[in-house]
Amino acid sequence: MLKTATAKEMQEIDRVTIEKYGIAGTVLMERAGLAVVSRVNELFFRNTDRRKVVVLAGSGNNGGDGFVIARILHNQGKDVEVYLTTGQENLKGDAKVNYIAAKKFGVKMYPARKFPGSRFPNTVIVDALLGTGLSKDVRAPLSDLIEKAGKLSSPVVSVDIPSGIASDTGQIMGCAVKAQYTVTFGLPKRGHLLYPGADYTGQLFIEDIGFPRK
Repeated sequence: MLKTATAKEMQEIDRVTIEKYGIAGTVLMERAGLAVVSRVNELFFRNTDRRKVVVLAGSGNNGGDGFVIARILHNQGKDVEVYLTTGQENLKGDAKVNYIAAKKFGVKMYPARKFPGSRFPNTVIVDALLGTGLSKDVRAPLSDLIEKAGKLSSPVVSVDIPSGIASDTGQIMGCAVKAQYTVTFGLPKRGHLLYPGADYTGQLFIEDIGFPRK
């Protein structure tokens, strides 16, 4: 029987990992980013380096994972762009730390409003907009960005869960990213397996990033 976790349970696992076991949130974020980078390289860069990676990043920890992913891929020599839904002044904690690091490494950052609606040739989109804590419908301008991305033919890799999918129920919260691949951490979430979320998750990869095994 496959064990799953609710959003609240994952928040508690995060808290215990950081507070009881002493693994910093920045370490968990780095490991999550590395896990996604490994999958992106395996899926799309095994036989060629001639691809662009576009990271769509939100303001929370999911966006923080996106900054890590962008920095590592950039450092590997990939052509990477980040489209950010908020300004630096609204970033906090580990996400802000990794935003600053990505900027210092020279990652190209743009506001989400500049995300082009035209096709990106030979591009992989990394969806790091919204994580498992989503509790209300996605609205403009974020919904506009998701709809623009959905009209492209580029493959999408979602970080933890496709943005706009309710982690506990699999319901679409207004609109959602439809991913070809999703990389999640620790345990699968119910929304990955329940419909319609299962149709938006694509192929699911479950990565161990250092959470306690209990």
